[in-house]
Amino acid sequence: MERNPNHPVVNKAREEWHKFCAIVLHKTGKTEMEITSQDVDNFTNSGLANIVLDCRGGRLVLRLVSDEEGERLARKEGGLPV
Repeated sequence: MERNPNHPVVNKAREEWHKFCAIVLHKTGKTEMEITSQDVDNFTNSGLANIVLDCRGGRLVLRLVSDEEGERLARKEGGLPV
């Protein structure tokens, strides 16, 4: 679920997810990575199942945050009603 679907960064990134995945694989020195149903369950239950894209300062930072932090940031950036 996108908490901030109308934000310009989200709109731009929506079509680029495959490039982010490829860059992460490349940066970690991998050419492939298996994701199992257990991985999905572990991620979902991790308490950090929200991704934030921070594009300030000429860089892109991907950050995992809690549901609470994701909602707080979405409200701050105009994605959810206050």
